[in-house]
Amino acid sequence: MSGKLHCMRAALGALAGLLLLAISQAVAAEEAKPQESSGLSVDASDLLPLAAQVPAMEGYALRIRRITLAPGVVVAHHIHAERPIAVYVISGAFTEVPDDGPEVVRGPGSQWVEGAEMRHRGANRGEVPTVLVAVDIVPQE
Repeated sequence: MSGKLHCMRAALGALAGLLLLAISQAVAAEEAKPQESSGLSVDASDLLPLAAQVPAMEGYALRIRRITLAPGVVVAHHIHAERPIAVYVISGAFTEVPDDGPEVVRGPGSQWVEGAEMRHRGANRGEVPTVLVAVDIVPQE
């Protein structure tokens, strides 16, 4: 009986160790999320107030921007609640790191949309600048 008890204790100890490892990795991943963007530049931006176009959109504007990310630039962790966006890659590559899935590398010609459920961060991990066109709906200031 003591042999079985010893095996059970060893198995429980190993399980506890794996659980602690998983928790520490989750905490480290959460802490690794950048909180500030650095090194990106907005080359052009234009706003269209939407109330005159769609009365129900009072207080919101359609915004278009050309964004350049130098090599090594990190885009801070963020969400798109109340700010849906469509993005198009002109040149370079953009690495998207969603909270709930694998990394996605998007190259020239890639396009995608992000809604309120999107929680992610990004980066230019390449050796050349990444140029994006981003169109989003934003609260009007």
